[in-house]
Amino acid sequence: MKRLIPDTIAARTTAVMLVSLLLFYAVSICAYHFGVNSEIDLTNEVRLAERLSTIKRALARLPPAEREQTAHSLSGGPLEVHWSNVPLTVDRASANDKAAGLRVRLLEVAPEIGADGILMGAPSPVSDRQDDPHLLLVSMRLVDSSWVNFSITTLLGPRTSFLGIILSTGLLALTVIGLSLLVLRTVTKPVQRCAEAVKRLYVDAEPQPIEVSGPREVRDLAVAFNELQQRVKRLVDDRTLMLAAISHDLKTPLTRTQLRIEEIGNAELRQSIDADLAEMRAMIDSSLDFIKGDRSGEAARDVDLTAILESICDDLSDMGHAVELHFDSKIVMRGRHLALKRAFTNLLTNAAKFGSSVQATVLYRDGQISVTIDDDGPGIPIDQREAVFAPFYRLEASRNRETGGVGLGLTVARSIIRGHGGEVALGSAPVGGLRVVVTLPNRKLNDTGRKQKVIERKSA
Repeated sequence: MKRLIPDTIAARTTAVMLVSLLLFYAVSICAYHFGVNSEIDLTNEVRLAERLSTIKRALARLPPAEREQTAHSLSGGPLEVHWSNVPLTVDRASANDKAAGLRVRLLEVAPEIGADGILMGAPSPVSDRQDDPHLLLVSMRLVDSSWVNFSITTLLGPRTSFLGIILSTGLLALTVIGLSLLVLRTVTKPVQRCAEAVKRLYVDAEPQPIEVSGPREVRDLAVAFNELQQRVKRLVDDRTLMLAAISHDLKTPLTRTQLRIEEIGNAELRQSIDADLAEMRAMIDSSLDFIKGDRSGEAARDVDLTAILESICDDLSDMGHAVELHFDSKIVMRGRHLALKRAFTNLLTNAAKFGSSVQATVLYRDGQISVTIDDDGPGIPIDQREAVFAPFYRLEASRNRETGGVGLGLTVARSIIRGHGGEVALGSAPVGGLRVVVTLPNRKLNDTGRKQKVIERKSA
């Protein structure tokens, strides 16, 4: 049922208008058709009654020897006239039902005939067929008891052509569709611009206000969206400045403390305090990165995603991890280089940290970039795969603080990817570890042919 419902505002509005107009048009045509035909039938009955009455009176004034010849000369078109001493019509109930209006009109224009001076009938049916609806027999008695007999081919007036109705209805439908699309375009185009601006939110370094145009409601929406962009930017900027100030204020006493621990004679205690201070600095830096998200002020530009991944994999390889990167072609996308590098660094580092080997694959298909990262580590339970994206959430069994990090790596990565209009999802890798799938919408800018790079384990 949903497939039959149009998906866009313009299509739905056009469909509603079209169906309503067609129904109204159909009802109007039926009413008009019925009214016109009724009027035509009434006019035909009156004219026919007047003609029959005139012929009857004309023949009544002639001598009997001349009546038959005159009757023949008065015949024409759908009417054939005969004179005889006896009626040539047998009164039939079916004919009375069919031409009841004609009987009434004849008595109105020639009341002298009397109700018993008119006989109406139809040809006798052939075998099991009904009476011929196109032929009516009428006999009218003259004053000398002779009869004027009429054979009337049809009493039906012209009917509206069904093809004409179809053509006029089709023309109306095309006109409605054309005008509806023309009018609705002025409404839907600003809404589409607003939707595109929502998708670009956080992708551009600075909010890009959308044009305020269209009907009043759409203009109000555009103004509200522009104000929302500015409020969100101010909120993010204020939070970033606040955390940066806190970070700066905390780092000063931390630095003084680190200098003072050099005076501690106990080497084991000094090393323990120094590790705690390093951990505090790492937490502060990670928190600052999380608050900043991907709003670092870096401008969006065309970046080589495959080159970013190669650089990260090279660094991990230099650290002694086994990483394999596979891609069919060079992929250039619109984004922020440093933010994307930070996001994929977090993802690839996590994979290399908890697995002995990492397989990364980059694909481009149907306007969408897909980066799949598989490791052979312990993985993440299904019921916790969404929870690990929460800030400061850690899996104590496998990804605790001793392995490095404060529980913000995946959070920052998802925030950056979503800021580029993409998504990060977790699953199970074929080798039993964790699979991370990153999708990014983008148009492909360059294709340099098939290429595969395998980065072997290097010594640290």
